[in-house]
Amino acid sequence: MLHILKKIIPEPLKRKLKSHQHSAYLRESTKYAYIGEAGPLIRCVFDKIKDIPGWFNIDDCAHFFLILSYQSAIGLKGDLLEIGSYHGRSTALMAKCLQPDEKIVICDAFEIDTDDKYSDKPSPERLVSNIKRLNPNVENERIIIHKCLSNKLKLGREIFRFAHIDGGHSMDQVYFDLNLCSKHIIENGIIAVDDYYNSQWPGVTKGTNHFLSENREFSVLADLNRHGALGRKLYLIKQG
Repeated sequence: MLHILKKIIPEPLKRKLKSHQHSAYLRESTKYAYIGEAGPLIRCVFDKIKDIPGWFNIDDCAHFFLILSYQSAIGLKGDLLEIGSYHGRSTALMAKCLQPDEKIVICDAFEIDTDDKYSDKPSPERLVSNIKRLNPNVENERIIIHKCLSNKLKLGREIFRFAHIDGGHSMDQVYFDLNLCSKHIIENGIIAVDDYYNSQWPGVTKGTNHFLSENREFSVLADLNRHGALGRKLYLIKQG
């Protein structure tokens, strides 16, 4: 029956019907056929980083860019922190949103063995190269790289307006990372947690919920779905 319908339906109607179909699988969200006319955030930003290995998709790009740009617009000052950069797709977007005199601090295991196995391990040199796709003029001294597990990360007096946690996925590790970030996040600063309510990584949800139950100064700003992703990104704000 289906092949008969395909023969009798006029081509203009076929094209119209196809334009209203939605992709069933947008795990990477690097194709634009189902989101309408691409705007400048896609043309000038996501197009330059979408081929960097990773899972930071179009939705994440829009959410991060909106939050970081809004922070700048209201005069919020502070460095940026990322735990778990992989090859730097999200890192590049964050670095693009740096204000003058701000730094981005990155902690990643790189070649160190971890519980999360990746066949294509990143390197600090490749990470810096990917960051400079979007911000070619950022000075190397404003890119602070810690090649270690976050348990070994030593932060001094750094203060951050935004932190992205995408490191270890166990309950204890996520809880540790959130506590570490919480001590350095400024008032009205944001912590973004990756893979919240991802069935493959239940420890992320447990660790995050445990942290929230003990830290009343943090609340959920947004709990956002992402095209095709199994887990959500949770955005926490430090209240004044």
